[in-house]
Amino acid sequence: MLNGKNTTQDEVAHMRTLFQQHPAITRDVKNIENGIVTTTLSDDPKVADALINHVAEMITRVEQGDNPEVPIQSPTLSIRFEQGASIETEIEIVENRVIVTQTSDNGDVVAALQKHASEVSDLAARGMVAVHEQMMKANHGG
Repeated sequence: MLNGKNTTQDEVAHMRTLFQQHPAITRDVKNIENGIVTTTLSDDPKVADALINHVAEMITRVEQGDNPEVPIQSPTLSIRFEQGASIETEIEIVENRVIVTQTSDNGDVVAALQKHASEVSDLAARGMVAVHEQMMKANHGG
């Protein structure tokens, strides 16, 4: 379920940790006119490490247009991989937290950034229950 077309073992391990340990994650999202500012953290060192690595891995993939096509990934990620060149990203890592600012001049990309940020917050709050609900909506138009 976490293995995509070319995911590495480390990427899968980081995602697994984040899904399994989601109660240890705290997240704040601010929608701004042209994007998002997210602050995500964990006081659990293993979760913080997985979080920091996952963010770096995914941003690198977006910049390279390298969609891992993980079976459970949100449809909102597709536009990010397709339009990655139109996304400006700033990352600040401070101890156990990652602050990510992503902006774009493309309104569709901004909408996708904001929707995905909301989905990730739901995942951090509810774990796989949120993923399963998102998958059902995507597959059944609900």
